[in-house]
Amino acid sequence: MGIFISILTFNRIIFRNKKSQTIKDNNNILFMGCCSSRKNNDYVLIIGSPGSGKTNLYKKLNQNINDQFSFVDIPAMDLEESIENREKFINDFQNICENKINKKSQIVSIVVSVKFERTDLMKRSLLSVIKYFHRYLDLIIIAITHFDQSEDQDEDKNNLKQQLKFLLKNNEDRIVFSQNSNQNDNQMCENLLKIIENVKQNKQEPFTLKDTIFEKIDETQQQNHLRDLFQEFNNQQ
Repeated sequence: MGIFISILTFNRIIFRNKKSQTIKDNNNILFMGCCSSRKNNDYVLIIGSPGSGKTNLYKKLNQNINDQFSFVDIPAMDLEESIENREKFINDFQNICENKINKKSQIVSIVVSVKFERTDLMKRSLLSVIKYFHRYLDLIIIAITHFDQSEDQDEDKNNLKQQLKFLLKNNEDRIVFSQNSNQNDNQMCENLLKIIENVKQNKQEPFTLKDTIFEKIDETQQQNHLRDLFQEFNNQQ
């Protein structure tokens, strides 16, 4: 895992040295606005790959859950599409976390959404997100969306819990199932609320960006890290 983070950090430094201007566009304004208006200091991130149903899930949670938690709809996460898109997402994610993590507030859970489809595709989608939050597996909840497409929901629930629980340290209780956008999903929201409360009570450490790909690196640290990486590569030749 350390090697994986180092390689990504190396790529980030190279990219930033080539392009000193921070990537900006109108989506940054939208990004900072996708948060529920509830006055609560406990934040829950809703995150997922493109097409995972996270935005509909976010809307349902805002409509059905009380003021105990504030939900943040993170833009679709696809860090492997291009370096430019990865850098933009990282910068945006850093900004929102800086706004939500302080002495009076905290991020208590991360809900990762995935669309119900073939199990291997669901695993791939979940892994593409969860691998970047490996340090905080205890905070992660998996929400399977579009579950109304299942022809046998009881059987599919049991099978998916068995197939996906390895992503949650074998804790299948942190997997919930959501219907499509035309359903109220009150029961799902109630179940998810209980799980979030349990995650909050049992979390081992507060969520920060330290030791993740999202950790901010100042200019001096970037140059020192780049020098060390080049030195390491030269020594291996």
